[in-house]
Amino acid sequence: MSDQIEPDPRALRLEAELSRKSFEARYPIPAFDGHSLPNLAASALARGTGKRPEGILPPLQRDVGGEADDEEKTQLVLLIDSFGWRMFRHLLDGPGGATGLAVARGLVPYTRPITSVFPPTTSSALLSLSTAVAPGTHGIVGYTEYFPGWGAVLNTLRFAPPWSKVPDLAVGKRFTRADWLPTPNLFAHDPGAVALTKEMFEGSPFTRVLYEGAEFVGFSGLSGLTRQLTHLLDRPAGRRPRLLWAYWDMLDTVNHVFGPEPGLASSELTEVFLALARAARSVGEARARKVHLWVTGDHGQVRVTPETSRAAHADPRLLELLDRPPAGERRAAFLKAREGKVDELRNHLAETLPESWLTVPVERVLSSGLLGPGPFHPELKARLGDLLVLPGPGEALYSRPPGDRGPEEHFLWGSHGGLDPDELLVSLVSLPFSELARWPV
Repeated sequence: MSDQIEPDPRALRLEAELSRKSFEARYPIPAFDGHSLPNLAASALARGTGKRPEGILPPLQRDVGGEADDEEKTQLVLLIDSFGWRMFRHLLDGPGGATGLAVARGLVPYTRPITSVFPPTTSSALLSLSTAVAPGTHGIVGYTEYFPGWGAVLNTLRFAPPWSKVPDLAVGKRFTRADWLPTPNLFAHDPGAVALTKEMFEGSPFTRVLYEGAEFVGFSGLSGLTRQLTHLLDRPAGRRPRLLWAYWDMLDTVNHVFGPEPGLASSELTEVFLALARAARSVGEARARKVHLWVTGDHGQVRVTPETSRAAHADPRLLELLDRPPAGERRAAFLKAREGKVDELRNHLAETLPESWLTVPVERVLSSGLLGPGPFHPELKARLGDLLVLPGPGEALYSRPPGDRGPEEHFLWGSHGGLDPDELLVSLVSLPFSELARWPV
């Protein structure tokens, strides 16, 4: 007898709706009207604090967020990096043994697809989850991005040029969150909020920007996550956080290195949910009932290959036409042409790229809804440039500075940042934390 489990039919209907090809008749777009990551953030804020500040996106629609109750509960939002909807489907297709089967069955009634943001990448998505606005509003649109104030393309996680092995080179002594992001964090509305993430991230500029206003609590490993989470939820009622944002990164690591392998994804997800179940049992049923758990992802992943990927630095004519290095993602590259060379750049791309690749003017990207409903960051157009290039299935565009070892030597078989449904659609688990304590594992 097969252990394969079918998703909830309502989840499959929603998957089809969110996958509808509405951008250039080829790709889906983020569902910022109530089925996306920033909508989740708005829901958690409203349910945890009762606040709905102006300028953020609306809460989740009921078909994914469910009905809010009047009881005061901690909103525990765990983002598992790379927890795409396809990863959840892998978990249902091949749960490992009795334990994996129990975890998968326990999740099915509570799990639906939503969309990430565009581009579906960690820096853009995490900032949308901490601000409840789209990337076009907070202004971080990709793993790398051009910043006029610095006059350079920078890595948006490491605050340094992409070629630098040293992080934080772009951060001056007086750097503040406002230098990078014009929108406030949700944690400004709840002085008792907590950010629970790996100890190694403490104090980094990205962490400061991401979690400003929240108490930082670090951990090492899944056992450390369970221990710290238990301690936080065991606090007396007056000190227990109403907003608790947590982050786990290892699923993304294995997906990048080995590609989005079903077995690896299922094993990693099972272990994370078992850790949550241990924490739920540790705090006891009474306190676990005072917690609502949301588990989601920042993006999915697709497999890419060296044979179908293009190296921008290997095309001399392309480099002649570009005003600066490509930015964004391997699966969604923003290009800025030299003065007066936009048409030549567009023609060169049309002549040299496969038909499966799509090139779109940035003006059309801004009007399409891909980056949100606005208002847009005042530098957004200057940061993005002239053209967006979306490689075809299993393909990527990458670049490296002269003399630097790049993806030729360390190719990442899993990638994201584009608009394939396997990249854009992520999982959303929404359930009372006490439910995990009753799992037969």
